[in-house]
Amino acid sequence: MALRNFGFDSPLFTILEDMLDIPEEQEKSRNNPSRAYVRDAKAMAATPADVIEYPTSYVFIVDMPGINHGDIKVQVENENVLVVSGERKREKEKDEKEGVKYVRMERRVGKFMRKFALPENANMDKISAVCQDGVLRVTVEKLPPPEPKKPKTIELQKRKMDLRIMGFDSPLLNTLQHMMDLSDDTEKIPNAPSKVYMRDAKAMAATPADIKEYPKSYVFIVDMPGLKSGDIKVQVEDDNMLLISGERKREEEKEGAKYVRMERRVGKFMRKFALPENANADAISAICQDGVLTVTVEKLPPPEPKKPKTIEVKIA
Repeated sequence: MALRNFGFDSPLFTILEDMLDIPEEQEKSRNNPSRAYVRDAKAMAATPADVIEYPTSYVFIVDMPGINHGDIKVQVENENVLVVSGERKREKEKDEKEGVKYVRMERRVGKFMRKFALPENANMDKISAVCQDGVLRVTVEKLPPPEPKKPKTIELQKRKMDLRIMGFDSPLLNTLQHMMDLSDDTEKIPNAPSKVYMRDAKAMAATPADIKEYPKSYVFIVDMPGLKSGDIKVQVEDDNMLLISGERKREEEKEGAKYVRMERRVGKFMRKFALPENANADAISAICQDGVLTVTVEKLPPPEPKKPKTIEVKIA
């Protein structure tokens, strides 16, 4: 069946028609598209559709004349691809019995198909379809806007901790300390980093950490000597940012005490980690022992392949 005989005499359809006429031997070539791929491409190119966005929904309007609602499929594939398809056949037996002869044949028969990548705020559980007068109308409701997430705090288990000596005499920290000592007048310079930002940067640069990946979990190990479990905060911000923080203060010494050397760091400890996509933010545990904090984040199980979802087409 030639597309040119049905009023589709355009460069696109000419190319598609030539591709459909590929011999079977040539079709088996590694670099040639399959006949099924070409038929779907032809169907999608010849199936007009409109897409309308409303405040609470998306509406997909597809022309599918001459197709009964039972012959139309509305499916969701790969969680976010809306597939509309159907097929219209020529009534050969009826035409042959009545001796009908076509003077002109322009109405398209064969497969109708369109695919739409749904936006992130599309609600896959709220899809409806109605076919009326050869026009299919698929409505996809929008998800409500997400509420701002509150930081999630993970309770620490109490364990014994020993104080450790930690030396942080590095050029990086010396530079950060110098920036911390900027005067208030200097801090007011436009585009200059704030003191809070510099304190956090210094804390993160001076808080060593290891990260281990196991088959079923991620483990974050952070040195936080001298901090009690009640002084450490483990939080999850913005759904995927693990924030560990704490602060150690200098102990008040008895009268007459004199420091000969002062190397142990005091002040804020902080580290931030962007969690991977397969991290389970609802399965996090933290244990502090001997001045070392161990945070374990369980992994999500691998996703199962999704089956296409079929939406019932109602008769208007």
